[in-house]
Amino acid sequence: MKLKDIQNGSLYYNEERERVERVISKTFSNARVVTYYHKKEEGSVPVKDLRMANPEEVEDYLRPYKEAERAMKALTNRLSLTVD
Repeated sequence: MKLKDIQNGSLYYNEERERVERVISKTFSNARVVTYYHKKEEGSVPVKDLRMANPEEVEDYLRPYKEAERAMKALTNRLSLTVD
């Protein structure tokens, strides 16, 4: 992968760490970008270690967020039923 092809905010598979990470800055250097993993771990990564994440990898990465969103909707629905 080349630096010019990387987009901030997009998900990429880090082949060195064997996981999907979100690029948050590509202005770190000519050969490295800054990524984070579930907003917990942040660091610089060589561009050569990244490739576009496939749809299945993206789904796996986003699953915890989707589950939390569903739980919040269910809780909101329950709360609105008890208020009425």
